[in-house]
Amino acid sequence: MAEKEKKAEVAAPAAKKADKPAKKDKVKFTERIAKFWRDYAAEFKKIVWPTKEDTVKNTAVVVASIVAVGICVAILDFLFSQGLTLLSHL
Repeated sequence: MAEKEKKAEVAAPAAKKADKPAKKDKVKFTERIAKFWRDYAAEFKKIVWPTKEDTVKNTAVVVASIVAVGICVAILDFLFSQGLTLLSHL
C-alpha cells in the first residue's frame, strides 16, 4: 500500500505540470520597438525646460562657486608652500 502512495505522489507533480496554461504569445520585436518610441515621445512631452532667466542664474551660481573654491585652494596652496619654506629654514 505504501508503494501505491509513492506512485501517486510521483504522478501528482506530472499532473500539475500538465494543468499549467499555455505560454502567452510573445510580442513581436517590431511592436516592442514601436512601443518604446511611443513611450519615449510621451515622456519627452513631460519635460519642463528651464527659462532663460533660470539658466542664467544657475550658470552664475556655478561660476561663482568655481571662483570661490579656486580662491580657497590658491590660498591654502600659498599657505602650505610658505609653511614648508619656513620649516625648511629652521
